[in-house]
Amino acid sequence: MSRSAFLAATDALVATGQAIEAEPDWDAFRAWLLESDSLLERVWGKMDRYHLAWLNVGRGSAPPGTSLDDEGARRFIAEVAGGKLAVLRTMRTSVERQGWTLLSDDEAEHD
Repeated sequence: MSRSAFLAATDALVATGQAIEAEPDWDAFRAWLLESDSLLERVWGKMDRYHLAWLNVGRGSAPPGTSLDDEGARRFIAEVAGGKLAVLRTMRTSVERQGWTLLSDDEAEHD
């Protein structure tokens, strides 16, 4: 994957994530998480390499297994989307400013 392809894919994911954060929807949220995890894994490695703080995003004070009402589900989706957006933005900024060894340089950068 090239640097510009990563940046474009990340921009698209950020736009989608912002829409999900504004109007939470389970199906769109699940698809977005899978797509964003796939991109991040391709460039940065598997989820087990993420910071522990990311693993706690979306964990409320309710006991595990507690059902969410509609408003609770919306809050959960918005909170997790917000956390994932922060990760995407941070990684995008890093690649834009410093590059990344697992991404190829774009041809235009060599001209």
